[in-house]
Amino acid sequence: MNDLFSCFDHESDYPDLDICGAAERLSRAIQCKTVSDCADPAPFDALHDLMRSCYPAVMAAGHFQTVGRSVLITVPGTQKALPPALFMAHQDVVPVVEGTENDWTWPAFSGAVEDGYIWGRGTLDIKEMVFGELEAAEYLLAHGKRPVRTVILAFGEDEETFNRGSKALSDLLKSYGTRLAFVLDEGGGGIDDGALFGAPGVNIASVDLMEKGYADLRLSVRSRGGHSSRPWGGTSLGNLSRAIAAVVDHPFPARLPDIVKAQLKSLQPYISEEPLRSLAADVDANADAIAAYCLQNRDLFNLVITTIAPTVINGSSKAPNVMPQNMDAVINFRLAEGHTPEQVMTHCRQVIKDAGLTLAEDDPESGVSLSFDQANPPSAMARCDGYGYAKVVEAMQYYYKDIVFYPACSGGATDAHNYEQICDTCLRRSPFLSPAEDEGGVHGTNERITIRSYAQGIRTLIRLMDATCF
Repeated sequence: MNDLFSCFDHESDYPDLDICGAAERLSRAIQCKTVSDCADPAPFDALHDLMRSCYPAVMAAGHFQTVGRSVLITVPGTQKALPPALFMAHQDVVPVVEGTENDWTWPAFSGAVEDGYIWGRGTLDIKEMVFGELEAAEYLLAHGKRPVRTVILAFGEDEETFNRGSKALSDLLKSYGTRLAFVLDEGGGGIDDGALFGAPGVNIASVDLMEKGYADLRLSVRSRGGHSSRPWGGTSLGNLSRAIAAVVDHPFPARLPDIVKAQLKSLQPYISEEPLRSLAADVDANADAIAAYCLQNRDLFNLVITTIAPTVINGSSKAPNVMPQNMDAVINFRLAEGHTPEQVMTHCRQVIKDAGLTLAEDDPESGVSLSFDQANPPSAMARCDGYGYAKVVEAMQYYYKDIVFYPACSGGATDAHNYEQICDTCLRRSPFLSPAEDEGGVHGTNERITIRSYAQGIRTLIRLMDATCF
């Protein structure tokens, strides 16, 4: 996608929308340093005060409450029989990598509004959605509209770490007996060329219906250490390396998940290149062949397997002639649809034993110990045949022309999965689309959003909220 802005449409809608004011409010939000691992409540308190002071119509019509540092705003609808719609995002942001602070054009928490951008950590992930949703609700309420369907705004506190805030909010709503019509959360990425799926020249963008599971498997090995001239029984580093290699060398089999089947069926009318043109003509019958094709493509392989990525190793010796003692490593798994953390654990234990290594319960002195730091199964698959999906796609297509929106699976984790207990349509699709050169700023240096992109996302949210709730 070379020119994202050529897809923008209906930018003259809502001519009295205060874009400059919206940019300034987002700027102030960026200045609240709500870093995910921050122990100090002050930045979150400041952000909450900003919400209360900047959106008077929302505060007058709705009920603002905090659960820990998470926020729940409920604007009651007049028709109580209609299930509420929930618009969500998260308040927390990732920290700036130590030593890179001076690499930023504008300081990471300055919220600078310069050169057509709003700069700073959270402009793309994802305070723009927090405040964009507030802007949309404020606009409709300030223009005298009152919701027919209850509108709920839910902003978790720790999406970048443990997702406990969104779980607490969902549990609270469940305790009220709430069932939601649909949920809209971050996700979906940008606009891509369909060439990857055999549809060159077709602009495509995903609406993520689910997310892969997530697991951090910790492998630990103990040893006495000592001088490297006497490595009887091998070193802890050697045994740990063999265990990691055994897991990596025994990947899970590829299969075509239901979500990828839905994705290809949606794109099938636009697929013009082989082999996917023929294969997608009957996705179900050709599922194995499609999975095999995807497995050979670096951009598609993760769609059809549970991925295995060793990411951390600790405890190695600081000197080349000293054997390490207790060591551990972490392997990160992204679980494909149909896999569970229990299956991952069973698989890893077996391949380590097959590699000739012992497990810690059989050999506490030098065996390999396995445990999960955290492990979540894949989320449920949201409905794409109902009201919520249709309305989200309709609003996106209205403001982003000549784009094919299709159902997909997110490789990353979001807060949305915590609402599955009260909703069967948890959708992940940010209305804020940025040029490709800016998308790399997510979690990176010079994170920023164009004011034009921010405005277009707010328009999309106003239209969606108006069509579904007012």
